[in-house]
Amino acid sequence: MSAPAISIVMPFYNAAPYLAEAVKSILDQTFSHFEFIIINDGSTDGSEKIIQTFADKRIKYIQNPENKGLV
Repeated sequence: MSAPAISIVMPFYNAAPYLAEAVKSILDQTFSHFEFIIINDGSTDGSEKIIQTFADKRIKYIQNPENKGLV
């Protein structure tokens, strides 16, 4: 498998109400040769469970143990 053509980076903090829709929007693009780097900046609202519902090999998930501010 070749390297992805582009990288999409989506940091978030406590974004549970919007997270599933945002992730689905990226994954549903017609261009599919990308890696999707999702950075959880220490969320405390259950956002991690939402990300875990997506089983897509393009997703690279990073979990900060605490909120560090702007990523």
